[in-house]
Amino acid sequence: MEEYLNIFIDQEYPDFIDKYLQTKTLNRLKYITQFCGCDYTKLYSPRFLYSRFDHSLVVAHTTWHFTKNKKKTIAALLHDVGTPCFAHCIDYVFGDYLNQESSERKITDIIKLDEELLKYLDEDEISLLDLEDFNNYPILENKSPNLCTDRLDGVLHMCYIWLKTHSLEEIKEVYDNLEVLTNEFNKKEIGFTNLKTALKFVKMIKVYALELQGNKDKFVMKYISDLVKEAAKLKLITIDDLYSKKEQEIINIFETNFKTWPNFTNAFYLKNANEVPKNNYYISFATKKRNVIPLIKNKQKLERVTSISKKTQKIYFEINEFQDKKYGYIENIKEIN
Repeated sequence: MEEYLNIFIDQEYPDFIDKYLQTKTLNRLKYITQFCGCDYTKLYSPRFLYSRFDHSLVVAHTTWHFTKNKKKTIAALLHDVGTPCFAHCIDYVFGDYLNQESSERKITDIIKLDEELLKYLDEDEISLLDLEDFNNYPILENKSPNLCTDRLDGVLHMCYIWLKTHSLEEIKEVYDNLEVLTNEFNKKEIGFTNLKTALKFVKMIKVYALELQGNKDKFVMKYISDLVKEAAKLKLITIDDLYSKKEQEIINIFETNFKTWPNFTNAFYLKNANEVPKNNYYISFATKKRNVIPLIKNKQKLERVTSISKKTQKIYFEINEFQDKKYGYIENIKEIN
């Protein structure tokens, strides 16, 4: 983790964030994994555990790098404090497969419960109103397919930590080539100054986009969401527990009460089929499409990379057309029990 984080830490270190890292609100994120439950099965093998806390720290440092603005950097540090255990899996609990925006609680409601955090925000002259709408911070959060610091780390950490398709050197090359530009909507957006590097990033985007459309990721998230629903139905947990307990505490409940949990954790292989699997728990649904089409400064003219590169047009066509097989399942998981 340290080597990855160090790529994003500027020499001009934003030491004002350090006091926030000790608050109960930020500390809770250390016990929520970034990859929505994928760390708990051998279907995946990340390089190391990457938590929502780690992600928040990287996004804060990248936001500082591009803005040198205290308020925006602190907003970046706090942007995920409303995340529940297993993150977007809980969107599935609410039936929100396509938008994946149902589970995250309002950030200001979470902050109001932490007196220490409120004290620090007051010292830094940041009001709760400043944290009500992150659309005011386009470098941090921007509508897809635009690039922002939150989405940037999503692509980079997936390629390096989760799927191990790219090296630290490649991550650093991409990061070092980014700067703040003004997009076609007259808003600030991070983008590239070099087409060659932008093409490398587009290949990373393909890895990111296809994995999140694949059956393996969908199976993991749906299986965990169904266990959460069943545990709540049996009154083993409440939905509120997902915003206060550690993931490991919920997993302990899964281990004790659900016979299929070991089959899930020890699974190395997901089967895919175009016909309904007989006598198996399976997944078959559409989910949120994630994508980034970066901006590039080309001979002083700002354009989307697809406007100047036929290679990228082909890649984005493949992303848009991708469909995994209709059904995905693990052979020895017959039902949720």
